[in-house]
Amino acid sequence: MSEALLLQRIASDLDFLKTKIISIEETIEDIDNDLHHVRPEYIRKLESIKKEGTISSSDFEKKFGVRL
Repeated sequence: MSEALLLQRIASDLDFLKTKIISIEETIEDIDNDLHHVRPEYIRKLESIKKEGTISSSDFEKKFGVRL
């Protein structure tokens, strides 16, 4: 295999890898944009619900001020 052909194949492989990396970065960015951080007070409220068991929607609204 000539040196020129080898360099051409390396360049082709690098282009392929560059395209794949860009695709992976875009996917990661999409995933990151889809994730939302949950506020700590909501997590505490959910944990208290788990401890108490299920409650009616009216009790939930009275306790947490959120209408279901």
